Amino acid sequence: MKEFIQKNGDEVAIVIYDAPLPPKYFRLTKRFIKTLFVVVPVVLVASFLLIFSWGLGSRIKHVPTPTLPEVLPVEDSKVAELQAEVKALQESNNQLTEKLSSQPATATPEDPYLMAIKKPYGMQNLLAQNKVNLDQFSIVQEAGKVSFKFVIMSATPETKVTGHVLVFMMSENGLMAYPERANALITQGIKYSTGEPFSVSRLRPTNAEFRTQLTGQSVKFVIYIFSREGDLLLIRETESFKVGAK
Repeated sequence: MKEFIQKNGDEVAIVIYDAPLPPKYFRLTKRFIKTLFVVVPVVLVASFLLIFSWGLGSRIKHVPTPTLPEVLPVEDSKVAELQAEVKALQESNNQLTEKLSSQPATATPEDPYLMAIKKPYGMQNLLAQNKVNLDQFSIVQEAGKVSFKFVIMSATPETKVTGHVLVFMMSENGLMAYPERANALITQGIKYSTGEPFSVSRLRPTNAEFRTQLTGQSVKFVIYIFSREGDLLLIRETESFKVGAK
C-alpha cells in the first residue's frame, strides 16, 4: 500500500518568517481552532442578544401601553353628544336649585331697568363681567317688516356662553318685542326665557324681525341678554336709526 507523505493529524503547524530573525513555529490543535472560530462567535452573539433582550425588557416595563383611537359608530357618537347635553343640563339645574333655595333679593335703586321684562328670581347682575359684546348693527326696512341685525360676540372664545336674547324696538308705533311671541306678554311682564335661545363661542349672528310698518322719523332698539340661569349679562341701547333710510 502506498503511504501518504502528509497524514491527517490533530495538530496544525504555523511557521512565521520574520527575517533576519529566526522563524517562529506554532502548533495549534484542531479543537482549539474550531473553538476559536465557531464556539467563541456563537457565545459572543448569544451574550449580545441576551444583554439586548434584558435591556429592552426593562424599558418596555416602563413604557405605557399604547391606546389605539376608537372609531365610534354613529349611534355611539349620538349617545356621547346626548350625555354631554345631559351633563350641561344637570349643571344648569343645580345652579337654578341653588338660586331657588336662596332668599329673594329685594329691589334696589341700583337694579338695572328691565323695561317690560320680569326680574328673574335670584337674578345676578353680571353686567360688569362683560361676558358678551354686540357689534355690526344694521337695519333693513321692508314693506310691513323691519329686520334689526347684529352679532353677539363672546369675550372669551374658549368659553361658550349660552342664554336668551330679547330685543325691544321703540318708535312712534309703540313698544314691540322680539321674539314675536313676547309681544303678547308685554302688559303682564315677559319672562327672560321667552327670549331667543343662543349659544356662542366666538360670533353668533342674530336677526330680530318686527312685523310692522314704521312711521315717524326714527327708531331705536334695546337688547337684553340673559344667561341660561337668568343672570343679566348685557343691556345695550342703540343709536336712533332714521325711518325710511336705506
